[in-house]
Amino acid sequence: MNYTKLIFSFRKRRQNLLIFRNFTILLVALVLLPAGVSAQKGNVSVNINNGTVKTFIKEIEKQTRYTFVYRNNVLNDQAKVSVNCKNKPLDQVLSQVFTPLNVSYSLNNNTIVLVKKELQQQKKSEKKTIKGTVTDGRGEPIIGANVIQEGGIGTITDVDGNFTVTADPSKPLDISYIGYKKKSVRIGASPTVRIALEEDAHVMDEVIVIGYGSKTKRDVTSSIGTYKPGEVNVRQVLGVDELLQGRVSGVNITSASGVPGSKNRVSIRGIGSITAGNEPLYVIDGVPINNTSGDTGAWGAQSMNGLNDFNPSDVESIQILKDAASAAIYGSRATNGVILITTKKGSKGQAKVSIDTNVSFSNLTRTDKLDMADTDLFLEVLNEAIDNYNLQTNSTQARIDNPAPGKAQTNWLDLVLRTAVTYTTTASVSGGTDKTNYYLSANYKHNEGVIINNLLKRYNLKVNLDTEIKKWLKVGTSLNLSYSRNNRVPTGYNIGTSVITRAIEQRPWDSPYRPDGEYAVGGQELANHNPIQALNEEDVYIDNYRALGSLYMLFNITKDLNFKTTLGEDFNYTEEHIYYSADHPYGNKVGKLIDGRKSYASTLWENVLTYKHSFLEDFSLDVMLGHSIQKDVTSSAAQTGIGFPSPSFDVNSVAAEFSDVSTGLSSFLLQSFFGRLSLNYKNRYLLTGTMRADGSSKFISNNRYGYFPSVSAGWNLGEESWWKFPQTDVKLRASWGCTGNQGGIGSYAYQALAGGGYNYNGENGLGLTTAGNRDLKWEKAQQGDIGVDLSFFRGAITFTADAFIKDTKDLLYQKPTPATSGYTSQVCNIGSMRNKGLEFTLGANLGKGSFSWHSDFNISFIRNKLTALLDNNEILTTSSMHALKVGEPIGSFYMIKWKGIYQSDDEIPAKIYDQGVRAGDCIYEDVDGNDVIDENDKQFVGSANPKFTGGFNNTFKYKGFDLSMFFTFSSGNKLYELWTGGLRMGNGTWPILKSSAESRWTGPGSTNKNPRAIYGYTWNSTKFVNTRMLHDASYIRCRTASIGYTLPKSWINRLHIDNLRIYFQADNLFVLTKWPYLDPEVNVSLSATNMGYDYLYPSQPRTFTIGVNLKF
Repeated sequence: MNYTKLIFSFRKRRQNLLIFRNFTILLVALVLLPAGVSAQKGNVSVNINNGTVKTFIKEIEKQTRYTFVYRNNVLNDQAKVSVNCKNKPLDQVLSQVFTPLNVSYSLNNNTIVLVKKELQQQKKSEKKTIKGTVTDGRGEPIIGANVIQEGGIGTITDVDGNFTVTADPSKPLDISYIGYKKKSVRIGASPTVRIALEEDAHVMDEVIVIGYGSKTKRDVTSSIGTYKPGEVNVRQVLGVDELLQGRVSGVNITSASGVPGSKNRVSIRGIGSITAGNEPLYVIDGVPINNTSGDTGAWGAQSMNGLNDFNPSDVESIQILKDAASAAIYGSRATNGVILITTKKGSKGQAKVSIDTNVSFSNLTRTDKLDMADTDLFLEVLNEAIDNYNLQTNSTQARIDNPAPGKAQTNWLDLVLRTAVTYTTTASVSGGTDKTNYYLSANYKHNEGVIINNLLKRYNLKVNLDTEIKKWLKVGTSLNLSYSRNNRVPTGYNIGTSVITRAIEQRPWDSPYRPDGEYAVGGQELANHNPIQALNEEDVYIDNYRALGSLYMLFNITKDLNFKTTLGEDFNYTEEHIYYSADHPYGNKVGKLIDGRKSYASTLWENVLTYKHSFLEDFSLDVMLGHSIQKDVTSSAAQTGIGFPSPSFDVNSVAAEFSDVSTGLSSFLLQSFFGRLSLNYKNRYLLTGTMRADGSSKFISNNRYGYFPSVSAGWNLGEESWWKFPQTDVKLRASWGCTGNQGGIGSYAYQALAGGGYNYNGENGLGLTTAGNRDLKWEKAQQGDIGVDLSFFRGAITFTADAFIKDTKDLLYQKPTPATSGYTSQVCNIGSMRNKGLEFTLGANLGKGSFSWHSDFNISFIRNKLTALLDNNEILTTSSMHALKVGEPIGSFYMIKWKGIYQSDDEIPAKIYDQGVRAGDCIYEDVDGNDVIDENDKQFVGSANPKFTGGFNNTFKYKGFDLSMFFTFSSGNKLYELWTGGLRMGNGTWPILKSSAESRWTGPGSTNKNPRAIYGYTWNSTKFVNTRMLHDASYIRCRTASIGYTLPKSWINRLHIDNLRIYFQADNLFVLTKWPYLDPEVNVSLSATNMGYDYLYPSQPRTFTIGVNLKF
């Protein structure tokens, strides 16, 4: 055992724990500063000489947050008292004053209740039968209302709103029902009571954020999904987008890998484009952002998720604008939908402090699916492959004996994996006055990956501040600062596409170390690839700095008219560092450094005029007009340095020579004019229209502006006079709109571009690099939507359904060009496609007494197909296994169909037999019937797009306990195992999966699953891309399971703590799937035309978390 490495690992883990502890203490100290005065209110100083009790009470109320409550007959507040104390506990001072007066006191929240001691000692009143009726404000009976008295006595009302309960008349009854405010009633001597409950905020009156404003859900006429993270069952995630997985119908999120910081694939209502980008537009606190972080342009750079730069705990709500009517206000960037993220703000009241700290432990699951054949089984298969080769080719290839008899087996996968530990601490303080509110939070996350040495550290600071300077002027700011360092998992060079693949393809008798302790590298043994050395010796990290901020001024010109101007900035600076030491195989014995820099700055200036007015009693008008201009500037530089005097000097300024030097600069400008008009008649009939005009510098002047209108209407049936169901709301919706897309094509796609690096007759010069297209124009989508929103029993049960059709035309695509043109491709508008689908969401909020149950379920059925190409009969190949064709969905697999294993030579067609195919080899479908398997036999064999997706959540609460289970599911999508190659009975020379070796063909009738072993033979492995490696990737996943306990307030109030919850949570607890390997939810490529590959990247780990949430 390498004890030096073990000790170093322990010391490094201990240092991380100390950093985590110290940062937690720092966060707590920062957050407690604004609350310091309140925290000291446990002690008081009083100097009263022969004063009145009333004077004493006022002095205590002045020094603390407590208010005294007592009846007149309890205390003579003119009684004389004398108190002289300095910084004494409040309890001690109260006891000193009130004990001689025969008065008892109790502290409850912010109240001190005074009672006569003899009243406390009275016997409990006799219980008696009490009858009553519970109604709403209109006198209608409420069915199923809870009638509870302290001590657990209770019942529910019947169909007429009546109840009968045996209770203590001296204690109040608590009456509650979903959709109404809870009410406490003292019974007294009356045997019958009639209680009217006041309506609480109705589910249809919930305020949701829309583009450039907000509306109540009752007034919304478009399809908008909403998710509000709560304290229970919120996943421990790094990126804000991960919060939405499975939560909202029509939104599908696939994790690219389980490596911390990796970008996810997010789609709203299916694929939106071929190559112009399928990602939605993200708007955080009103500022559209760029969701790419960490792509510097240096060799080996990988895109990171830009949403990782924001703390998910700061999120108040997320709105998803799904249809064109809601998204068209964002015009040319809204074809793929819009996600509006609103962060938390303060509210009027004393400072509220929240601290959440937790620790997580993560492991890769289903690793048994990657069990490799041990030495004996591997050599058995290898020698069988040699025998088959010799028999078929009349060769004399020698069999291989065990090269290391008696040597222990090496489990290479175990060597690269670990139990990852993650520490997270978030602290926040919020509050406000009549004119100012504030929210401040800080966050630290230490996120280890399951691959050794993979670590992401992130620091966040969030500030939201709003203040009313004058009655007519309000100003505010929102600021997010973040820094992260991501020690990445190496890729490329000697690690290949995946470190897991590189590990399991090592031979079982090999060791990562030589007898002298040095790394074993070179020769046939490790094929120049030692994954352990790569992970330990390559220094690969990305530093990312980000600032997102905005400043606004709101002018209230009149009661109905206001003007808001906003200045926003999104700045991102990234450094990438890849260093190979001199001892590393790719360090060239002198050291090698690949260094990259990238900066991105987006500046937004936005002006919005809003007019809201009600007239003729029944009409309300809402008009919004706006203008915005946004400029993006991106610069980058990368270079490779070779030759360093010491590993300590891993900066390119001391490199002996340089190569691969590159720089880049680009800018993009978008100017927009937009408006919205909404009409409301009696809250019954709703009509909304929007228009946006976008001018983009990505297009030539005559195609520069695009126009994106929308119209939507709604009908609230529950507001009709003839509606007979007072606790039920029904709203019908219909909408149509147009949105655009200009993503993924670069800033200068319409122009022909030249670049350096060309040599002609020994002279350096410029050469054309990009074929311009002056006819390039906007990609546009028209979408129609009809929907219904139902609410039963004042929101206890809700149901939403939507049906949509979305037609996209002038699809942007990098079309290959003839080699004689001098270019490889040109951006063109080539065709059109259609998405259509159904979405359903069902929610329930039920409860009785101390028990509550919240449940929600959503499911989406979405279909995509290409409806036109330049040549409608053309099959346009986009990769070795994907193609585009009219009538087929984008993301379709196009390959040869595998049909099983030949069991005897008699089954094999003569022409195929002549190619060396024998019994035990793969059968491929000969589509054209010419007994030749080639590219002409490819066919469409499924899609990477699921047929339906969704999520199912249940949360139970009883007194202080909470239990939650959240599932997500996907069905009908295919996934290709791109990594297996020879590991699944290919050419007989690679280490082999144990399951494949044990199920290989060994004779007629032995199996129809895996082919025979034959040395150096590609028919069964790499010669054809075929469906033997293509599988159903449907799954049901337990995304999150959690249990928590909130301590009773009576336990913690004396500590001035408002809430203390302890919780345990499991993420990715299990998955049910037919996918044969690690994880079916993986998508290496974010491109619509290269979906559904599994490179065996580290998948989502199973994570167990224990944490504490504290509020005071």
